[in-house]
Amino acid sequence: MNPAEYDRMAALEETHWWYAGVRDLFSRLLKRPRFSPPDRPRVLDAGCGSGAHLQMFQSLLNPSYLGGFDLSPLAVGHARQKNPQADVYEGDLCHPEIRTPDLDLLFCCDVLYTTPLDEGTAGLKTLTRTLRPGGLLLLHLPAYNWLRSRHDLAVHTRQRFTTSSARKLLELLDLRVELLSYRMSVLFPALVARRAPSLLFRRHEDSGDVVSDLAATPPLMNRVLESALKAENRIISCGIPLPFGSSIVAVGRKP
Repeated sequence: MNPAEYDRMAALEETHWWYAGVRDLFSRLLKRPRFSPPDRPRVLDAGCGSGAHLQMFQSLLNPSYLGGFDLSPLAVGHARQKNPQADVYEGDLCHPEIRTPDLDLLFCCDVLYTTPLDEGTAGLKTLTRTLRPGGLLLLHLPAYNWLRSRHDLAVHTRQRFTTSSARKLLELLDLRVELLSYRMSVLFPALVARRAPSLLFRRHEDSGDVVSDLAATPPLMNRVLESALKAENRIISCGIPLPFGSSIVAVGRKP
């Protein structure tokens, strides 16, 4: 990800509708008896970015261990500032450092798509081996390679996924598939329309010159978009998969 994107993320992720929608979805899932971890769980965020999800886990789960790593020193700095109680460190998903065994919850949100797939999968498998029996992997991925745009150039996307490829990924990790769905379905037509010029007229640009789609949204529009995602999240959290969308949510359980 371009360095400027981390500063933009840190400034916007607490209020921006997209990030709020992701946190709402995972909060709903973790409140479901089916996915609720044990008391005082051990939690690791693999690719923690600027730290908003660590804040969510601290507030929601009161974990006995809360850790997170990121490849970017900029992201780690933001995450440490937001989460002084957490074990936040620089690390690479492709070659992860194991700081604690017996995890109850492993979280990986929009990270695997930036890695060489074989290396990222191998690193994720190293981490899933540290899960206790019954432990969960919560995974969030971008969907559809045909949806690649200038935004993907700015955030260094290597691949996007389908639910079929996400299922195969969980199987490679020796995890039982507990939930698998597209998301952002309700906003999908608008997103495709917004990115259409970039999709239709692809230009070979230096990724360092490109800015992502992430930007502040007017307050009223922000609330409307967040409400739309929360309505969608209620459906997904009930175990009803959505047939299409720009992102994928997956939950795998260690047997």
